[in-house]
Amino acid sequence: MIPAARAFQVAGLALVLLTVAVVVPGLAAVALVADVVLLVAGFVDGWRAQRRPLSVVRAWPPLMVQGSVATVELRFESAAGGRVEAREALHPGLAAHPIRQPLRLESGRPSLWRYDVVPRRCGQHVAGPLTVRVLGPWGLVWAQREVLPPEPVRVYPQVRWEGRVGRLLVLAHRRELGLAPVRRRGLGAEPYGLKEYRVGDPPNKIHWKASARHGRLIAREETWERGRRLVIVLDCARAMASVQDERSKLDHALAAALALARVALSCGDHIRIAAFSDRLERVVNVERRALARVYAALFDLQPRLTEPAFATLPESIAAIEPRRATVVLFTSVVDLAAAEVLKESLVVMARRHRVVLLNLEDVELSRLAYGVPASMAEAYAKVSAMGIVLGNRRLGQRLSHSGVRVITTAADQLTWEALDSYLELFEQRRRTGG
Repeated sequence: MIPAARAFQVAGLALVLLTVAVVVPGLAAVALVADVVLLVAGFVDGWRAQRRPLSVVRAWPPLMVQGSVATVELRFESAAGGRVEAREALHPGLAAHPIRQPLRLESGRPSLWRYDVVPRRCGQHVAGPLTVRVLGPWGLVWAQREVLPPEPVRVYPQVRWEGRVGRLLVLAHRRELGLAPVRRRGLGAEPYGLKEYRVGDPPNKIHWKASARHGRLIAREETWERGRRLVIVLDCARAMASVQDERSKLDHALAAALALARVALSCGDHIRIAAFSDRLERVVNVERRALARVYAALFDLQPRLTEPAFATLPESIAAIEPRRATVVLFTSVVDLAAAEVLKESLVVMARRHRVVLLNLEDVELSRLAYGVPASMAEAYAKVSAMGIVLGNRRLGQRLSHSGVRVITTAADQLTWEALDSYLELFEQRRRTGG
Protein backbone atom coordinates (compact mmCIF):
# COMPACT_ATOMS: atom_id res chain seq x y z
CA MET A 1 0.00 0.00 0.00
CA ILE A 2 1.19 3.48 -0.89
CA PRO A 3 -0.09 6.62 0.89
CA ALA A 4 -1.94 9.08 -1.32
CA ALA A 5 -1.79 12.87 -1.23
CA ARG A 6 -4.88 13.07 1.02
CA ALA A 7 -3.20 10.88 3.64
CA PHE A 8 -0.24 13.26 3.77
CA GLN A 9 -2.60 16.21 4.13
CA VAL A 10 -4.36 14.61 7.11
CA ALA A 11 -1.00 13.64 8.62
CA GLY A 12 0.17 17.22 8.16
CA LEU A 13 -2.90 18.48 10.03
CA ALA A 14 -2.14 16.07 12.89
CA LEU A 15 1.43 17.36 12.95
CA VAL A 16 0.15 20.94 13.26
CA LEU A 17 -2.00 19.90 16.21
CA LEU A 18 0.98 18.21 17.81
CA THR A 19 3.05 21.38 17.37
CA VAL A 20 0.34 23.54 18.90
CA ALA A 21 0.14 21.02 21.78
CA VAL A 22 3.39 22.54 23.09
CA VAL A 23 1.32 25.60 24.03
CA VAL A 24 -2.04 23.86 24.55
CA PRO A 25 -1.27 20.47 26.17
CA GLY A 26 -4.79 19.13 25.61
CA LEU A 27 -4.28 19.02 21.85
CA ALA A 28 -1.63 16.29 22.16
CA ALA A 29 -4.31 13.68 22.83
CA VAL A 30 -6.34 14.95 19.87
CA ALA A 31 -3.27 14.67 17.60
CA LEU A 32 -2.61 11.12 18.82
CA VAL A 33 -6.22 10.09 18.18
CA ALA A 34 -6.05 11.62 14.69
CA ASP A 35 -2.93 9.61 13.90
CA VAL A 36 -4.56 6.36 15.07
CA VAL A 37 -7.73 7.08 13.10
CA LEU A 38 -5.64 7.90 10.01
CA LEU A 39 -3.69 4.67 10.36
CA VAL A 40 -6.82 2.52 10.71
CA ALA A 41 -8.61 4.36 7.91
CA GLY A 42 -5.57 3.89 5.67
CA PHE A 43 -5.58 0.11 6.22
CA VAL A 44 -9.32 -0.11 5.56
CA ASP A 45 -9.07 2.11 2.49
CA GLY A 46 -6.17 0.03 1.14
CA TRP A 47 -8.04 -3.22 1.77
CA ARG A 48 -11.06 -1.91 -0.13
CA ALA A 49 -8.86 -0.69 -3.00
CA GLN A 50 -7.16 -4.09 -3.18
CA ARG A 51 -10.51 -5.85 -3.48
CA ARG A 52 -11.98 -3.43 -5.99
CA PRO A 53 -12.94 -5.40 -9.15
CA LEU A 54 -10.89 -4.52 -12.22
CA SER A 55 -10.49 -6.32 -15.55
CA VAL A 56 -8.00 -5.39 -18.27
CA VAL A 57 -7.55 -6.75 -21.78
CA ARG A 58 -4.45 -5.90 -23.81
CA ALA A 59 -4.49 -6.05 -27.63
CA TRP A 60 -1.16 -6.10 -29.45
CA PRO A 61 -1.01 -5.11 -33.14
CA PRO A 62 -1.01 -8.09 -35.54
CA LEU A 63 2.48 -7.24 -36.82
CA MET A 64 5.23 -5.44 -34.93
CA VAL A 65 8.14 -4.29 -37.08
CA GLN A 66 11.44 -2.86 -35.94
CA GLY A 67 11.52 0.90 -36.32
CA SER A 68 7.81 1.22 -37.21
CA VAL A 69 5.15 2.72 -34.96
CA ALA A 70 2.82 0.15 -33.39
CA THR A 71 -0.30 1.00 -31.38
CA VAL A 72 -1.14 -1.05 -28.29
CA GLU A 73 -4.66 -0.87 -26.85
CA LEU A 74 -5.72 -1.68 -23.28
CA ARG A 75 -9.37 -1.93 -22.26
CA PHE A 76 -10.17 -1.29 -18.58
CA GLU A 77 -13.50 -2.17 -16.96
CA SER A 78 -14.52 -1.74 -13.33
CA ALA A 79 -17.94 -2.07 -11.75
CA ALA A 80 -16.95 0.36 -9.00
CA GLY A 81 -15.14 3.00 -11.07
CA GLY A 82 -12.47 5.16 -9.49
CA ARG A 83 -8.98 6.36 -10.25
CA VAL A 84 -6.10 4.12 -11.32
CA GLU A 85 -2.53 4.60 -12.52
CA ALA A 86 -1.30 2.04 -15.05
CA ARG A 87 2.33 1.16 -15.74
CA GLU A 88 3.55 -0.95 -18.67
CA ALA A 89 6.95 -2.50 -17.90
CA LEU A 90 8.08 -2.96 -21.50
CA HIS A 91 11.19 -4.88 -22.54
CA PRO A 92 14.15 -2.66 -23.60
CA GLY A 93 13.78 -4.15 -27.08
CA LEU A 94 10.32 -2.57 -27.27
CA ALA A 95 10.81 0.76 -25.51
CA ALA A 96 13.59 2.60 -23.72
CA HIS A 97 11.56 3.05 -20.52
CA PRO A 98 8.23 2.00 -18.97
CA ILE A 99 5.04 3.83 -19.94
CA ARG A 100 2.68 5.27 -17.31
CA GLN A 101 -0.85 6.62 -17.63
CA PRO A 102 -3.39 7.91 -15.05
CA LEU A 103 -6.99 6.90 -15.76
CA ARG A 104 -10.39 7.72 -14.30
CA LEU A 105 -12.75 4.77 -14.67
CA GLU A 106 -16.50 5.12 -14.82
CA SER A 107 -18.70 2.50 -13.23
CA GLY A 108 -19.86 -0.09 -15.77
CA ARG A 109 -18.26 1.66 -18.76
CA PRO A 110 -15.02 0.56 -20.46
CA SER A 111 -12.08 2.94 -20.64
CA LEU A 112 -9.46 2.68 -23.38
CA TRP A 113 -5.77 3.48 -23.15
CA ARG A 114 -3.85 3.54 -26.40
CA TYR A 115 -0.14 4.19 -26.62
CA ASP A 116 2.39 4.04 -29.45
CA VAL A 117 5.62 2.12 -29.26
CA VAL A 118 8.49 1.89 -31.76
CA PRO A 119 10.20 -1.51 -31.37
CA ARG A 120 13.98 -1.14 -31.09
CA ARG A 121 15.19 -4.73 -31.56
CA CYS A 122 14.15 -7.70 -33.64
CA GLY A 123 13.37 -10.98 -31.94
CA GLN A 124 11.05 -12.26 -29.27
CA HIS A 125 10.80 -10.08 -26.18
CA VAL A 126 8.88 -10.60 -22.97
CA ALA A 127 6.67 -7.60 -22.25
CA GLY A 128 6.60 -7.15 -18.50
CA PRO A 129 3.43 -7.31 -16.40
CA LEU A 130 0.86 -4.54 -16.43
CA THR A 131 0.89 -3.00 -12.96
CA VAL A 132 -1.89 -0.74 -11.72
CA ARG A 133 -2.34 1.37 -8.61
CA VAL A 134 -5.96 1.63 -7.51
CA LEU A 135 -6.96 4.55 -5.31
CA GLY A 136 -9.11 3.64 -2.33
CA PRO A 137 -12.67 5.03 -2.09
CA TRP A 138 -11.59 7.48 0.66
CA GLY A 139 -8.60 8.63 -1.37
CA LEU A 140 -6.08 7.80 1.35
CA VAL A 141 -4.11 4.87 -0.07
CA TRP A 142 -3.05 3.41 -3.42
CA ALA A 143 -3.18 -0.38 -3.65
CA GLN A 144 -0.74 -1.81 -6.22
CA ARG A 145 -1.29 -5.07 -8.05
CA GLU A 146 -0.45 -6.85 -11.31
CA VAL A 147 -3.48 -7.32 -13.52
CA LEU A 148 -1.81 -8.83 -16.61
CA PRO A 149 1.08 -11.34 -16.58
CA PRO A 150 4.22 -11.03 -18.75
CA GLU A 151 3.75 -12.24 -22.33
CA PRO A 152 6.07 -12.80 -25.31
CA VAL A 153 5.95 -10.35 -28.22
CA ARG A 154 7.54 -10.88 -31.62
CA VAL A 155 9.27 -8.04 -33.45
CA TYR A 156 10.06 -8.64 -37.11
CA PRO A 157 12.69 -7.01 -39.35
CA GLN A 158 11.68 -4.21 -41.67
CA VAL A 159 9.03 -5.41 -44.14
CA ARG A 160 7.71 -2.14 -45.58
CA TRP A 161 9.88 0.00 -47.79
CA GLU A 162 9.45 3.36 -49.42
CA GLY A 163 11.11 5.05 -52.39
CA ARG A 164 12.74 3.04 -55.15
CA VAL A 165 13.14 -0.06 -52.97
CA GLY A 166 9.41 -0.05 -52.24
CA ARG A 167 8.52 0.37 -55.90
CA LEU A 168 10.82 -2.49 -56.85
CA LEU A 169 9.24 -4.80 -54.26
CA VAL A 170 5.76 -3.93 -55.56
CA LEU A 171 6.84 -4.86 -59.08
CA ALA A 172 8.34 -8.08 -57.77
CA HIS A 173 5.07 -8.94 -56.02
CA ARG A 174 3.09 -8.34 -59.20
CA ARG A 175 5.43 -10.51 -61.20
CA GLU A 176 5.18 -13.27 -58.63
CA LEU A 177 1.39 -13.15 -58.92
CA GLY A 178 1.62 -13.36 -62.70
CA LEU A 179 0.36 -9.83 -63.35
CA ALA A 180 3.49 -8.78 -65.23
CA PRO A 181 4.48 -11.57 -67.63
CA VAL A 182 7.97 -11.34 -69.08
CA ARG A 183 8.66 -12.10 -72.73
CA ARG A 184 11.22 -14.87 -73.12
CA ARG A 185 13.23 -15.30 -76.29
CA GLY A 186 14.62 -18.51 -77.78
CA LEU A 187 14.38 -22.02 -76.41
CA GLY A 188 14.82 -22.96 -72.80
CA ALA A 189 17.49 -25.39 -71.68
CA GLU A 190 16.23 -26.60 -68.31
CA PRO A 191 14.91 -30.20 -68.29
CA TYR A 192 11.17 -30.39 -67.77
CA GLY A 193 10.06 -33.92 -68.74
CA LEU A 194 10.06 -36.68 -71.35
CA LYS A 195 7.79 -37.27 -74.33
CA GLU A 196 7.60 -39.53 -77.35
CA TYR A 197 9.78 -38.33 -80.20
CA ARG A 198 7.79 -36.82 -83.09
CA VAL A 199 8.82 -35.99 -86.61
CA GLY A 200 10.23 -32.48 -86.60
CA ASP A 201 11.63 -32.61 -83.07
CA PRO A 202 15.34 -31.72 -82.93
CA PRO A 203 17.47 -34.88 -83.00
CA ASN A 204 19.71 -33.54 -80.24
CA LYS A 205 16.74 -33.69 -77.89
CA ILE A 206 16.55 -37.50 -78.06
CA HIS A 207 17.04 -39.14 -74.67
CA TRP A 208 18.96 -42.26 -75.70
CA LYS A 209 18.87 -44.09 -72.36
CA ALA A 210 15.09 -43.65 -72.07
CA SER A 211 14.70 -44.68 -75.72
CA ALA A 212 16.65 -47.89 -75.04
CA ARG A 213 14.48 -48.71 -72.03
CA HIS A 214 11.18 -48.16 -73.88
CA GLY A 215 12.18 -49.56 -77.24
CA ARG A 216 11.15 -46.35 -79.06
CA LEU A 217 12.51 -42.85 -79.47
CA ILE A 218 11.97 -40.63 -76.41
CA ALA A 219 12.73 -36.89 -76.48
CA ARG A 220 13.42 -34.41 -73.68
CA GLU A 221 11.07 -31.55 -72.98
CA GLU A 222 12.78 -28.38 -71.82
CA THR A 223 11.64 -25.05 -70.52
CA TRP A 224 13.13 -21.65 -69.76
CA GLU A 225 15.57 -21.48 -66.91
CA ARG A 226 13.78 -20.48 -63.73
CA GLY A 227 15.81 -22.60 -61.39
CA ARG A 228 18.90 -20.50 -60.88
CA ARG A 229 20.41 -20.80 -57.44
CA LEU A 230 20.86 -17.96 -54.97
CA VAL A 231 22.51 -18.31 -51.57
CA ILE A 232 22.23 -15.30 -49.25
CA VAL A 233 24.82 -15.45 -46.45
CA LEU A 234 24.53 -13.34 -43.29
CA ASP A 235 27.51 -12.69 -41.06
CA CYS A 236 26.25 -12.83 -37.45
CA ALA A 237 29.62 -12.42 -35.74
CA ARG A 238 31.16 -9.65 -33.68
CA ALA A 239 31.51 -7.01 -36.40
CA MET A 240 27.74 -7.03 -37.03
CA ALA A 241 26.83 -6.24 -33.42
CA SER A 242 27.56 -2.50 -33.46
CA VAL A 243 24.47 -0.31 -33.24
CA GLN A 244 23.58 2.82 -35.18
CA ASP A 245 20.26 4.64 -34.66
CA GLU A 246 19.04 1.77 -32.45
CA ARG A 247 19.58 -0.79 -35.23
CA SER A 248 22.54 -3.13 -35.40
CA LYS A 249 24.40 -3.89 -38.60
CA LEU A 250 22.81 -7.32 -38.57
CA ASP A 251 19.36 -5.72 -38.43
CA HIS A 252 20.14 -3.75 -41.60
CA ALA A 253 21.64 -6.81 -43.29
CA LEU A 254 18.71 -9.06 -42.36
CA ALA A 255 16.15 -6.57 -43.69
CA ALA A 256 18.13 -6.23 -46.94
CA ALA A 257 18.51 -10.00 -47.28
CA LEU A 258 14.77 -10.58 -46.89
CA ALA A 259 13.99 -7.88 -49.46
CA LEU A 260 16.49 -9.51 -51.84
CA ALA A 261 14.82 -12.89 -51.28
CA ARG A 262 11.43 -11.41 -52.20
CA VAL A 263 12.75 -10.02 -55.48
CA ALA A 264 14.72 -13.17 -56.36
CA LEU A 265 11.71 -15.33 -55.63
CA SER A 266 9.64 -13.35 -58.11
CA CYS A 267 12.34 -14.07 -60.73
CA GLY A 268 12.02 -17.81 -60.14
CA ASP A 269 15.30 -18.44 -58.33
CA HIS A 270 15.83 -21.21 -55.80
CA ILE A 271 16.92 -19.38 -52.65
CA ARG A 272 18.60 -20.38 -49.44
CA ILE A 273 19.48 -18.03 -46.61
CA ALA A 274 22.36 -19.04 -44.35
CA ALA A 275 23.51 -17.34 -41.15
CA PHE A 276 26.90 -17.99 -39.60
CA SER A 277 29.17 -16.70 -36.85
CA ASP A 278 31.92 -18.98 -35.57
CA ARG A 279 29.67 -21.79 -36.78
CA LEU A 280 26.74 -22.24 -39.11
CA GLU A 281 23.79 -20.84 -37.18
CA ARG A 282 20.85 -21.78 -39.40
CA VAL A 283 19.86 -22.45 -43.01
CA VAL A 284 16.43 -21.56 -44.36
CA ASN A 285 14.95 -22.59 -47.71
CA VAL A 286 12.83 -19.84 -49.25
CA GLU A 287 9.72 -21.28 -50.84
CA ARG A 288 7.17 -19.61 -53.02
CA ARG A 289 4.07 -18.40 -51.14
CA ALA A 290 5.83 -19.14 -47.86
CA LEU A 291 7.73 -15.94 -47.10
CA ALA A 292 5.95 -15.65 -43.77
CA ARG A 293 7.73 -18.83 -42.65
CA VAL A 294 11.07 -17.35 -43.68
CA TYR A 295 10.44 -14.23 -41.58
CA ALA A 296 9.38 -16.44 -38.68
CA ALA A 297 12.56 -18.50 -39.00
CA LEU A 298 14.92 -15.50 -39.05
CA PHE A 299 13.23 -12.72 -37.06
CA ASP A 300 15.12 -13.53 -33.85
CA LEU A 301 18.57 -13.74 -35.43
CA GLN A 302 21.07 -11.97 -33.16
CA PRO A 303 24.80 -11.22 -33.50
CA ARG A 304 27.22 -13.21 -31.38
CA LEU A 305 30.42 -11.73 -29.94
CA THR A 306 32.69 -14.24 -31.68
CA GLU A 307 35.07 -14.18 -34.63
CA PRO A 308 33.49 -15.10 -38.00
CA ALA A 309 34.32 -18.49 -39.47
CA PHE A 310 35.45 -17.11 -42.83
CA ALA A 311 37.95 -19.96 -43.29
CA THR A 312 35.24 -22.65 -43.39
CA LEU A 313 32.81 -20.60 -45.47
CA PRO A 314 33.57 -22.35 -48.82
CA GLU A 315 32.90 -25.77 -47.29
CA SER A 316 29.67 -24.53 -45.69
CA ILE A 317 28.41 -23.05 -48.97
CA ALA A 318 29.31 -26.26 -50.83
CA ALA A 319 27.26 -28.26 -48.33
CA ILE A 320 24.32 -25.87 -48.59
CA GLU A 321 24.34 -25.58 -52.40
CA PRO A 322 26.48 -28.10 -54.34
CA ARG A 323 25.46 -26.66 -57.71
CA ARG A 324 26.75 -23.46 -59.27
CA ALA A 325 24.99 -20.51 -57.68
CA THR A 326 25.09 -16.81 -56.97
CA VAL A 327 26.37 -16.19 -53.44
CA VAL A 328 25.61 -12.84 -51.79
CA LEU A 329 27.51 -12.25 -48.55
CA PHE A 330 26.46 -9.53 -46.10
CA THR A 331 29.26 -8.59 -43.71
CA SER A 332 31.26 -5.67 -42.32
CA VAL A 333 35.04 -5.78 -42.59
CA VAL A 334 36.64 -3.97 -39.65
CA ASP A 335 39.54 -6.34 -38.93
CA LEU A 336 42.50 -6.58 -41.31
CA ALA A 337 43.38 -10.12 -40.18
CA ALA A 338 39.81 -11.29 -40.80
CA ALA A 339 39.84 -9.46 -44.14
CA GLU A 340 42.76 -11.57 -45.36
CA VAL A 341 41.00 -14.79 -44.39
CA LEU A 342 37.81 -13.53 -46.06
CA LYS A 343 39.72 -12.74 -49.28
CA GLU A 344 41.14 -16.26 -49.51
CA SER A 345 37.71 -17.83 -48.90
CA LEU A 346 35.93 -15.67 -51.48
CA VAL A 347 38.60 -16.38 -54.10
CA VAL A 348 38.03 -20.11 -53.56
CA MET A 349 34.24 -19.68 -53.84
CA ALA A 350 34.57 -17.54 -56.97
CA ARG A 351 36.03 -20.51 -58.83
CA ARG A 352 32.65 -22.21 -58.69
CA HIS A 353 30.06 -19.54 -57.86
CA ARG A 354 29.24 -15.97 -58.74
CA VAL A 355 30.09 -14.08 -55.57
CA VAL A 356 28.87 -10.67 -54.43
CA LEU A 357 30.34 -9.13 -51.28
CA LEU A 358 28.23 -6.43 -49.62
CA ASN A 359 30.51 -4.71 -47.12
CA LEU A 360 28.57 -2.58 -44.66
CA GLU A 361 30.46 0.55 -43.67
CA ASP A 362 31.16 1.13 -40.00
CA VAL A 363 29.93 4.61 -39.05
CA GLU A 364 32.32 5.04 -36.15
CA LEU A 365 35.25 3.85 -38.26
CA SER A 366 34.40 6.34 -41.02
CA ARG A 367 34.06 9.14 -38.48
CA LEU A 368 37.51 8.43 -37.08
CA ALA A 369 39.12 7.98 -40.49
CA TYR A 370 37.76 11.15 -42.11
CA GLY A 371 37.33 13.37 -39.04
CA VAL A 372 39.72 15.88 -37.51
CA PRO A 373 41.32 14.54 -34.30
CA ALA A 374 40.95 16.71 -31.21
CA SER A 375 43.46 14.88 -29.03
CA MET A 376 46.47 12.61 -29.23
CA ALA A 377 44.29 9.56 -28.53
CA GLU A 378 41.97 10.48 -31.40
CA ALA A 379 44.99 10.95 -33.67
CA TYR A 380 46.16 7.40 -32.96
CA ALA A 381 42.59 6.16 -33.51
CA LYS A 382 42.48 8.04 -36.83
CA VAL A 383 45.65 6.33 -38.05
CA SER A 384 44.24 2.92 -37.15
CA ALA A 385 40.91 3.69 -38.81
CA MET A 386 42.61 4.92 -41.98
CA GLY A 387 44.59 1.68 -42.09
CA ILE A 388 41.38 -0.35 -41.97
CA VAL A 389 39.73 1.80 -44.65
CA LEU A 390 42.79 1.41 -46.90
CA GLY A 391 42.78 -2.34 -46.23
CA ASN A 392 39.13 -2.51 -47.31
CA ARG A 393 39.96 -0.75 -50.57
CA ARG A 394 42.82 -3.14 -51.28
CA LEU A 395 40.55 -6.06 -50.43
CA GLY A 396 37.98 -4.85 -52.94
CA GLN A 397 40.60 -4.46 -55.67
CA ARG A 398 42.04 -7.92 -55.14
CA LEU A 399 38.64 -9.56 -55.05
CA SER A 400 37.52 -7.72 -58.20
CA HIS A 401 40.51 -9.17 -60.05
CA SER A 402 39.34 -12.63 -58.92
CA GLY A 403 35.80 -12.14 -60.25
CA VAL A 404 34.14 -11.16 -56.98
CA ARG A 405 31.82 -8.19 -57.11
CA VAL A 406 32.53 -5.96 -54.09
CA ILE A 407 30.18 -3.21 -52.90
CA THR A 408 30.98 -1.07 -49.87
CA THR A 409 27.97 0.94 -48.79
CA ALA A 410 26.30 2.71 -45.90
CA ALA A 411 23.45 1.14 -43.96
CA ASP A 412 20.73 3.31 -45.52
CA GLN A 413 21.81 2.24 -49.03
CA LEU A 414 22.45 -1.43 -48.30
CA THR A 415 19.08 -2.76 -49.48
CA TRP A 416 19.12 -0.84 -52.74
CA GLU A 417 22.72 -1.86 -53.51
CA ALA A 418 21.84 -5.51 -52.86
CA LEU A 419 18.81 -5.39 -55.17
CA ASP A 420 20.61 -3.42 -57.85
CA SER A 421 23.56 -5.86 -57.89
CA TYR A 422 21.28 -8.87 -58.06
CA LEU A 423 19.17 -7.45 -60.89
CA GLU A 424 22.29 -6.56 -62.86
CA LEU A 425 23.57 -10.12 -62.48
CA PHE A 426 20.13 -11.45 -63.39
CA GLU A 427 20.09 -9.38 -66.57
CA GLN A 428 23.57 -10.59 -67.50
CA ARG A 429 22.52 -14.21 -67.00
CA ARG A 430 19.38 -13.65 -69.04
CA ARG A 431 21.34 -12.18 -71.95
CA THR A 432 24.08 -14.79 -71.91
CA GLY A 433 21.86 -17.72 -70.95
CA GLY A 434 24.34 -18.66 -68.19
